[in-house]
Amino acid sequence: MAAVAIVLCAAAIFESSSARASQLVSWTLTSRYVDPAKAQFNAPPPGVPARAPALRVDVLLPDGYNGIRAFPLLMLLHGHGDAFDYWVNPQKGDLLDIAPHFPGIVVMPDAAQGWYTDWWDGGARGTDGRAWERYFLDELMPMVMSRLRILPGRSNHAIAGLSMGGEGAIYLAEQLPGYFGAAASFSGVLSLQRPEWPIGFGTQGQQFQQVFGDPQAQRFYVTGHNPTALTDNLRYTRLFVRAGDGLALPVFPNELTNLAGAVSEVELAAHAIDFVTEANARGEDVTYQPTTGVHDWPYWRLALQAALQWGFFKPVTQAPPSWTYATVRKSGRAWDLSFSFARPPDTVETFVRQGDRLSATGSGVVTITGDGRPPFTAAVPFSRLLPAPLSRSTGRHRRRRAKRCVRVVGRGRHAHRRTVACHRH
Repeated sequence: MAAVAIVLCAAAIFESSSARASQLVSWTLTSRYVDPAKAQFNAPPPGVPARAPALRVDVLLPDGYNGIRAFPLLMLLHGHGDAFDYWVNPQKGDLLDIAPHFPGIVVMPDAAQGWYTDWWDGGARGTDGRAWERYFLDELMPMVMSRLRILPGRSNHAIAGLSMGGEGAIYLAEQLPGYFGAAASFSGVLSLQRPEWPIGFGTQGQQFQQVFGDPQAQRFYVTGHNPTALTDNLRYTRLFVRAGDGLALPVFPNELTNLAGAVSEVELAAHAIDFVTEANARGEDVTYQPTTGVHDWPYWRLALQAALQWGFFKPVTQAPPSWTYATVRKSGRAWDLSFSFARPPDTVETFVRQGDRLSATGSGVVTITGDGRPPFTAAVPFSRLLPAPLSRSTGRHRRRRAKRCVRVVGRGRHAHRRTVACHRH
């Protein structure tokens, strides 16, 4: 788990038992998976002085947070040119004014220009200090869940983001479907395998091949990070997608000359259509709001307002008996089952659960644990019944216990009771 240095905006914030107004807390983290020296962090928002590169997180605690009462959680992700504190900056996201009494905890982590992805980097897959998805899924999320008082249940957990953060929000929701019940994308990068996108991606400061691999030679890795290709993972997740048409609204006169923002938004509107089309084809719960706008903060503030009206915390299925989960991660969690491959996959691995039967397609050797069942290791592909659950009290397989009866044996003073198995006659 990440080592954590914490800067509190109020003393003893987690220990206090008294209710209070919302408060903004800042964390500074270290990571086993991300080396800040190798990350391209963005400049601070307006009014904030320059700072050294670091993995920082803003946490907005809601009204009444006292370290005892639990609240819902919203993970709110920034875009490629932003930083963790852009969402709360009055000239950017203006979160404190847009959602002054938001009923949940809002966690806003810095992702630099990391794309919420374990970078391919010639096959390194993040082992060279650029494992952003491992940082988020294996370090940050466990730390958030353990340190903050968060309500249980998928309906109380949501994730949202803009642009690069829209890609991150949907992708991370696809990799943790058992945790996030809602996901929202504002002008998100949702369709990595559009033919023109690798070229467009190259204008952002990184090369597509460095982050996701070659579109053909590493097609499996691109597919395994493409939100549009993984929509089956979101069968039980509420989805909100909003993108503009590249036209500026007169109410924002400074945007009328934002040509780069107009071109970017037209491209990402096509990404949104690709994603929504796939989600609809699978019967998923997706709300799509095509709108007027370009790729900039005035429209993302409107998008957040629209998402607040949509509602991040509404009922969803908690533990479906059947699901599909696709991934290229070496280890992770598919609903209530954890998986760990002996080697990093070289294909998209797909698990399908139907009640007590689990099937897998792809390749490699995987160990499955969780759901209160004994672990097992199998070569992929396979289709098999899951082992019977273990008894919580004994750690042994549950068995139906035979009904016991008492029989009187003998007569008179020699009579005694004997417990025996009952038999039907």
